[in-house]
Amino acid sequence: MSDNFFDKVPEDRTAVDNIFRLNVTNQMRLNIMADAKANIMITVTAIVFSVTVAELDNELLMYPLIFFAICCIVSLLCAIIAIIPSTNYPKDDYGKLDKKSPFFDPLYFGHFCHMDIEEYKEHYADTLLTDDRIYDTLAKEMYISGTTLALVKYKWLRWSYTSFLFGMFGAMIIAIFELPIFYGSWNIINGQFGIDGEVWQNFKDGFCQLSYYCRSRL
Repeated sequence: MSDNFFDKVPEDRTAVDNIFRLNVTNQMRLNIMADAKANIMITVTAIVFSVTVAELDNELLMYPLIFFAICCIVSLLCAIIAIIPSTNYPKDDYGKLDKKSPFFDPLYFGHFCHMDIEEYKEHYADTLLTDDRIYDTLAKEMYISGTTLALVKYKWLRWSYTSFLFGMFGAMIIAIFELPIFYGSWNIINGQFGIDGEVWQNFKDGFCQLSYYCRSRL
């Protein structure tokens, strides 16, 4: 068995039990909050996407709505990925559960589901032999749960919210630039600096004068 960092922790200390209980409670609360936020985003993006698609026949708002609908799909997918349960487990060279791995946790369902019940009882009983082993197992449990929250659930939730906000503000900007006053200005700019614009043609003619082959074709 690997070195246990909790060997020096005094046993029968109420403060230690309270710390573990507080950490476990906080992580459970954060987990519930993440699932609730993901469910909210799934509901909101699904409703907004349905309304957006129904209004695509509006010529004035067609392009802003298309952009918003695409961002809603991305936001919806990120929210769904955030609530997909993580069942990863440490594997050995043969692809089986590695019980000697420092990340093996007999209390985590994603790990003990790959063991038969007698083997599970054996590892559970071994965990309960001393307080320092209990502390070590609880610490691994909180570490696995915390990394899953930070690197999976909340990361994808952040992408979900970001995509939705990006789509909302992007659609507003596109809608503003489609107003007649901006649309006329865009036509003027495109006429001057576009592919067929006067500025581009002057650059094209200027570079053409540098090439003998190009000048001979004029």
